[in-house]
Amino acid sequence: MVEKLFITGKLAYPALNNTLKKLDLKYDYQIVKLPITVAALMDSSFICKKLKKYKGDFLESAGKLEIIIPGRSQAEISKLEACFNNKKLKFRQGPDEIMDLPEFLGKKKIKVNLEAEKRKNKILAEINAAALLPISEIVKKAEYYKKSGADIIDLGCVNGREFPHLEKTINILKEKGFTLSIDSFNSEEIKRADKAGIDYLLSINSHNISLINGENSFTPVVIPDPDKDSLKSLFANIEELEKRGCKNYIVDPILDPVNFGFSDSLFRYLKLVKEININQSIMMGVGNLIELSDCDSVGLNFITAALAVELNIDFLLTTEASFKTRGAVKELDLALKIISYAAQNNSLPNNISELLLNLKDRKDLNYSPEEITELAESIKDKNYRILNDGQNINIFNSEEYYKGQNINQLFNSLSDVNEHSHAFYLGKELQKAYTALKLAKNYRQEDELNWGYLNQKFEGENNDN
Repeated sequence: MVEKLFITGKLAYPALNNTLKKLDLKYDYQIVKLPITVAALMDSSFICKKLKKYKGDFLESAGKLEIIIPGRSQAEISKLEACFNNKKLKFRQGPDEIMDLPEFLGKKKIKVNLEAEKRKNKILAEINAAALLPISEIVKKAEYYKKSGADIIDLGCVNGREFPHLEKTINILKEKGFTLSIDSFNSEEIKRADKAGIDYLLSINSHNISLINGENSFTPVVIPDPDKDSLKSLFANIEELEKRGCKNYIVDPILDPVNFGFSDSLFRYLKLVKEININQSIMMGVGNLIELSDCDSVGLNFITAALAVELNIDFLLTTEASFKTRGAVKELDLALKIISYAAQNNSLPNNISELLLNLKDRKDLNYSPEEITELAESIKDKNYRILNDGQNINIFNSEEYYKGQNINQLFNSLSDVNEHSHAFYLGKELQKAYTALKLAKNYRQEDELNWGYLNQKFEGENNDN
């Protein structure tokens, strides 16, 4: 006998169906897909009318039945119950997000193991100015990038500077199993890399296209010429590339920096994918966005990953050339996996993982002022408790209670901080509580703040820290 009836729309049906299948529910249920694309647009009259049409006879003969309506629906439970006027039917509003459905139904939250998730998009991670680095440092950076999620290691050359150890670098990295590309316009460097067995060449335009002969070891990335109509020169270079016998290549229309053609470059990508439907892989260089913007790299990586997944862009080139972009390869890897997972499940890339919620927490789990007051009144000892209420830091024991945002004032107000170790502990916790307060994060005394993927230790970091 059916115990639960889940109502949804066309868009959410696949995700709802897949989620319920994974839960191994011990009772029978049915899903009713009503004729509406977005479930959130269902109102009381729509659900009443359509549910009677599609399940009228079933509902009349049903025993005790719980009907779960979409969490974001504006339908009113009281109106639905009045519409059917059957005490055996109990309507209930589900969670806003399908990912929260397991907990709503008393099951454990489905955890997505992003490390095990696959993605079809390939990440090229550039070792900036590799020509100026010793081989040992290049290998170290390559291994770090690979651990971070890079599929291809790009050797960045430097205009006007020699790369004397190019062949040896390629040989050593190839022996270690790396797939490699080289970023150079120097004809001699390109020829040397070709002989050494480089896999990809960034980049080919009219200035160096004469190096393509149809027998090269690498797959070239073709780009527009500078200071020309970008799409027109890109297609001219593609035509010349094919005339030279190259059938396998990657197209990069170039993602320009903000204020220097960014929106126009998005148009080029859209045009290539939506209108021209070019029958070759496409590349997007993320570095122009994350390196040249005064913005944390996490959100920018997420947006470029979204473009890549929606537009089927196969290759993304990124780097960690500046201090502010440290971790960018890992961020891009995680963003691609989150968005790809959501796309496969026909859902929003929301409430899947907290690994990219580095600065802010998803939900406010801090205590309310009323809860803190009640707790403070119950304390019988002199040990200090520190709690955040979203507005202030609260520190108290059985005899003292202080709150505010200035941790120096709070600390100086305390009477029992005579021991150095105790003073150090309280200072550390107050600073942590202050950081959480400013960043809209949750604070729990003696627990680490949640920094998403940044809680994972960097390679070479002391495990005792």
